[in-house]
Amino acid sequence: MILVIGGSGALGSSVVQRLLQQGRAVRVMTRTSEKVQALQQAGVDVVRGDLTDKASLQRACAGVEKVVASAHSVFGRGQEASKFVDLQGHKDLIDVARAAGVQRFVYISAVGAEPNSSVPFSRIKYQIEQYLRGSSLEFVILRATAFMESHAHMLIGQPIIEKGKVSLFGKGNNPRNFVAAVDRNRWSRKLDEYAGGASL
Repeated sequence: MILVIGGSGALGSSVVQRLLQQGRAVRVMTRTSEKVQALQQAGVDVVRGDLTDKASLQRACAGVEKVVASAHSVFGRGQEASKFVDLQGHKDLIDVARAAGVQRFVYISAVGAEPNSSVPFSRIKYQIEQYLRGSSLEFVILRATAFMESHAHMLIGQPIIEKGKVSLFGKGNNPRNFVAAVDRNRWSRKLDEYAGGASL
């Protein structure tokens, strides 16, 4: 059984679809109730839960061999802020996965995850990478570049559609290398081939 955290999101849903196509047994932990029925109809074992709820993490990790952590809260506020979800939530997930006997943990990090980054989200990603490295889990860290669905569409394209205005980062001349989530998830079919402790 493979658990996909964030399996109802843009990247996670693509990972789930590909794993199902491979004939894998898939479990998704989601807090998005409107997507539960569709996931179940596709043959997914669904656990209602949240990264900020440790008890739900324990339910989700029970009997699981591998975990794919693709959830994030880069745009979250309040109790859904990145420090609660991306930092403490993922630390709890790693601890629970280890206690549950999970064999492999795949963490979706981000390009630019560095300890001294000017971007708080990138610093948190780096902290979780280090926390995972310090655990006894076999792991793979995937440093993904910017996803078209969230960056090119939501942050840049949507304001153009709604307000006719362009919002650019920096001075407007920053090179970006976008990738579609559906393309990025192709690594999932090689989930068992990556050596433990790999960073990609």
